[in-house]
Amino acid sequence: MTNQVGKNQMKHRILPILLMSTFLVTGCAVKPKPLTDADNRTRVEADLDALFQDQEKISGPLSLEDAIARALKYNLDQRLKLMETAVAMGQLDVASMSLLPDVVARAGISSRSNPDSTFNEAKTSTSTSSDQTVKTGDLSVSWNILDFAIGYVRAHQQADMALITQERRRGVIHNVVNDTRRAYWRAAAAERSLVRIDPVLKRVKAALEQSQKQVEENVGAPLDALTYQQDLLLTLRELETRRRQLQEARTELAALINVHPGSDFSLAASTRPIPSKELALPYDLDKLEVEALKNRSELREEAYQLRVYQRDAKIAIMRMLPGINLSAGINYTSDSYKLNDNWYDGAARLSWNLMQVVRAPADKRLANAQIDLSEVRRLALSMAVISQVNIAKLRFEHAKVDYQLADRIATVQGKILERLSAGRQANTVGEGQEIRGEVRSLLSDLQRDMAYADLQAAYGRIFASIGADPLPESVPDTSLGSLSDAVGSVLAKWDGGQYDSPKRVPEEVAVSR
Repeated sequence: MTNQVGKNQMKHRILPILLMSTFLVTGCAVKPKPLTDADNRTRVEADLDALFQDQEKISGPLSLEDAIARALKYNLDQRLKLMETAVAMGQLDVASMSLLPDVVARAGISSRSNPDSTFNEAKTSTSTSSDQTVKTGDLSVSWNILDFAIGYVRAHQQADMALITQERRRGVIHNVVNDTRRAYWRAAAAERSLVRIDPVLKRVKAALEQSQKQVEENVGAPLDALTYQQDLLLTLRELETRRRQLQEARTELAALINVHPGSDFSLAASTRPIPSKELALPYDLDKLEVEALKNRSELREEAYQLRVYQRDAKIAIMRMLPGINLSAGINYTSDSYKLNDNWYDGAARLSWNLMQVVRAPADKRLANAQIDLSEVRRLALSMAVISQVNIAKLRFEHAKVDYQLADRIATVQGKILERLSAGRQANTVGEGQEIRGEVRSLLSDLQRDMAYADLQAAYGRIFASIGADPLPESVPDTSLGSLSDAVGSVLAKWDGGQYDSPKRVPEEVAVSR
């Protein structure tokens, strides 16, 4: 009877708790909440402020080394890889700390509504074995030898992953520098040509209006006038197309150096003549291939990845071994019924997961397959790198021939324009001939400038193909001035056909710090 009453009382206590829990779960249901227009506006304003935040303003004409320095410091792709490197190093620190033993401190208090009493065997009397409220605390240290060994190998793998992230950042830097070099010379050609295009456009439009009046007034032969108009319209379309392409070149450079495309900046190379110094290769083709195989970030990355797979094979073997867990601790209780309220304890336990013995062969086969795949992939990458070096050299040689030809054409066209201008002053040459000669001279100069930009891009691509770093081994600080000076010293060596091997990436990142 007493037990039945107790059960009924328990039901009456549990029922309100269940009802309250159901109400809370129903009331806390999560519903989708889309972003409002105000949220989107706030996000856009914050992103626009963050895009160009904490950047030094452009105070004068940008040189090539200035543009590359800005790209290295402010380019978002490069900054993203830098943050990924920082995250990888943070993960390495976490992996290193996981090698330490577990130290756990616990404290608690337990209380019950009635004493913890028990009957004797005859159920004629009771005895209390614990206080109704008990406070406990303990500090324990545990260390699993097998987990430590596996964690140590994992930490070395994380160190290799950190090095892989660094190599990926090197690859991004090479691409950013090469793209900036190409965009800079194209933008310089655009800036130089845009100054000449606008006056020519005005002259072509004026001649077109004059020709239209002659057609409307029936002055001269109508077919000749219409043919002249056609030539002017074709010239106008070509000039407008060229101008749009030139404006896009500045926008491309602005994106690489993380400057707003509408910003007003000028380039130092646009006011200077094209350098006459001939660009030279640092080595012959065979040596370039060797340097590329030694320095390219993709191959270094794959070499580190191979070490990761090799350590996976070691871990597969280690998991077959039994684990030994060592533990020790200090304990305390406030229970007055205990003879000793504080004590020390220690234990050594042996555990062996027999299923790991069954899984180990499959894990080992997978690790070996990954090792074989990595080696084949490295060979394929090596072949691709060799091909890229050869293609980069061929493109450089072709770009050099194209520039020399474009330079000769521009020189000849300039002399033709001089003769046409002199003939126009002597009234022996018509305005249409002079306009066509001026347009051809302008386009020839533009083609020469673009050919030189392509030559510079092809030259920079050679150094990118062999994995040459655009920065020396040490830079005083990360200010734009220091970066620009450092880049300038490296570019000066490159332009002279000299090349320093990039600084060696450490074979290991220290696991313990």
